[in-house]
Amino acid sequence: MVPLGEVALVNPRADATAHDSSVSFVGMAELDAEQGVARPLATRSFADVSKGYTVFRNHDVLAAKITPCWENGKVGQAALDHPVGVGSTEFHVLRPGADLNDRYLLQFLRQPWIRSTGEARMTGSAGQKRVPASFFRDLEIPLPPLPEQRRIAAILDHADALRAKRRQVLAHLDGLTQSIFHDMFSADRYPSRPLEQVADPDDRINYGVVQPGDETPDGVPLIRVSDMVRGRIDRTNLKRISPTIEASYQRSRIRGNEILVSSVGSIGAVSVVGPADVGSNIARAITRVPVSDEVLRTYVAAYLRTPTPQHYFIAELRTVAQPTLNVGQLAATLIPLPPVTLQAEFRRRLQRVEELTHTVRTCILADDELFASLQARAFDGRL
Repeated sequence: MVPLGEVALVNPRADATAHDSSVSFVGMAELDAEQGVARPLATRSFADVSKGYTVFRNHDVLAAKITPCWENGKVGQAALDHPVGVGSTEFHVLRPGADLNDRYLLQFLRQPWIRSTGEARMTGSAGQKRVPASFFRDLEIPLPPLPEQRRIAAILDHADALRAKRRQVLAHLDGLTQSIFHDMFSADRYPSRPLEQVADPDDRINYGVVQPGDETPDGVPLIRVSDMVRGRIDRTNLKRISPTIEASYQRSRIRGNEILVSSVGSIGAVSVVGPADVGSNIARAITRVPVSDEVLRTYVAAYLRTPTPQHYFIAELRTVAQPTLNVGQLAATLIPLPPVTLQAEFRRRLQRVEELTHTVRTCILADDELFASLQARAFDGRL
């Protein structure tokens, strides 16, 4: 085991680059946690992005430093169109030395225990906490000979590619849901009502009030924006808050009849809660929309993911510290209401898609378990 800082450069100085050179620009959104890759958003002139950005080389490993991007696993290798890349100041840049294989380093850093350890080392105020560069310099990494590193990386890369193909199938199924919605409904044919009139009259649209820093290892599950995945709640990495704290946030407790909409920072993610989510609470970046009728809830959630309301959300944003969509703006969102019989038919079709989706998700869980097992074996000499 050796400290990573002895075999890799952490945030190396930028190479001298001609101002008229073309470089690849990479934003935080282009750092794909699932695939472990950072692809360019656009080609820019270096003169336009030479100040106020992080500069790196093609094939460097990038790691998000800020919350919640680090917790969401945003670590990937730069796959650029040009030798030099420029991107977010919230990237740490890791450049392997002669004794360290780049793919081996990438797969090592993608381990869940490293994510949780880095989270514990974060510094700064709530909402702006960052993983310090010293975490990477001090992080100890096993260093077998280069041929062995390449062998381990190749095995993990292959297993990861299989997981990626399965996730692509899941993404296609998610797209199928929206295609069915588009085929069945034409928004301009139906009368519209504000979302607050569509929601339950005996409940209220309200936002979560749990603040960062309230988490505890045990207690009541806390749903964050990062847990809202493809229209459902991914319970794999739920944080928890103490029952005492949660008791003071009863208004945002999940009853089981909600649509959740992300409304701070990342705007417009939409998920429907399931039976397993009842009793959980929501973070302050999420708004709960109670709709008890299952048919109506399914339709409204699907509509909120279409371009018309998404464009409305963007137009209504207010930016203070972060982009924010408040409860009043969400409540005023116009919802076209087709006949109930048509909504019910949409739900029946959607249920068939969800059955296929459940099968694929089950396979993905098995793939993830296998990959985690391979990761654990790879870096303790058992692979």
